[in-house]
Amino acid sequence: MSAVGLRRTLHAASAVVLLPALYSGSAFRLGLLWVAVLAALVEFVRLASPRVHRGMATLLPVYRAHETHRPNGALWLAFGYALAGWLAMPAALAGILAGALADPAASWMGGRWGKGAPKSWVGSGAAFLVTLAVTAAAGAGLSVGVAAGLVGAALERWSGPIDDNLLIAPGVAATVALLA
Repeated sequence: MSAVGLRRTLHAASAVVLLPALYSGSAFRLGLLWVAVLAALVEFVRLASPRVHRGMATLLPVYRAHETHRPNGALWLAFGYALAGWLAMPAALAGILAGALADPAASWMGGRWGKGAPKSWVGSGAAFLVTLAVTAAAGAGLSVGVAAGLVGAALERWSGPIDDNLLIAPGVAATVALLA
């Protein structure tokens, strides 16, 4: 599997953080907090030690060039999930599923049909459709799903200097919480 494929797969698999929600809301929120703290500690060590970074990059070849000296997308994803998790269900569920699945879908579709652009309309369309689907599946309804899909696609495409992994989950969750 390519590094990009592995990165997409790990990104989508991060939805596993939702499992504690099946047990209890407080276990879910506490678990998200611990994941974010652990991600921050790992990133601190990785960024402080080039040797640790090289070892981690060899073990998991998913780091982008700009992540050599800056926090990686997984840290921002963990923080985004922790923020989204503080909202009530189905908002937290929709936000985290969108965060886990919309970005890799946008990357795959954009990489395949987006004519080489780092962000493409094809990828944005994929992010919209995935966010719409997970929001509707979370029980928020079609009209809320459309609004959340537009927010998720916009955040994935136009996140600016902020990593989109930090924005998608809480942005979609907040949209669902406000409209559902």
